[in-house]
Amino acid sequence: MPKIESNYIELHIYNPETEKFLLLKRAPHKIYPATWQMITASCEEGETTKQTVLRELFEETGLKAETLFSVPHVNTFYFDINDSICLSPVFLVFASTESVKISDEHTEYKWVTYDEAVQQIHWPDQIESLNVIWRYLSDKRLKNKLVELEI
Repeated sequence: MPKIESNYIELHIYNPETEKFLLLKRAPHKIYPATWQMITASCEEGETTKQTVLRELFEETGLKAETLFSVPHVNTFYFDINDSICLSPVFLVFASTESVKISDEHTEYKWVTYDEAVQQIHWPDQIESLNVIWRYLSDKRLKNKLVELEI
């Protein structure tokens, strides 16, 4: 029987000036090579979820968060490598620069519109996360209800 884990994060990066999302292409030596996605990562021992988000943002893109939001969505997926059902909270960060320095975990990056992101992202649950984010960003009433986290 699979165990339930919650030590992963999903982080979407958005430039509000250009209204584009950052996508990263996974490197050949990583699991699920060549797939386009947002940042996904696991928490390190003793690290809070928010610390993981901020660390991974910098490590994988060289970016620093200007504004960080907790998105009212949790991605769930089955991870066959360790036979677990994973619960991954979703976050959104605003970044006004499009200058990115990717880590060796990725081979490429690109800034894309919401519609382009939906076409590029492989996993349906990650697309659903993006759909939730886009609903909040597109509706001023909902946007005001996003929970901003202190950085």
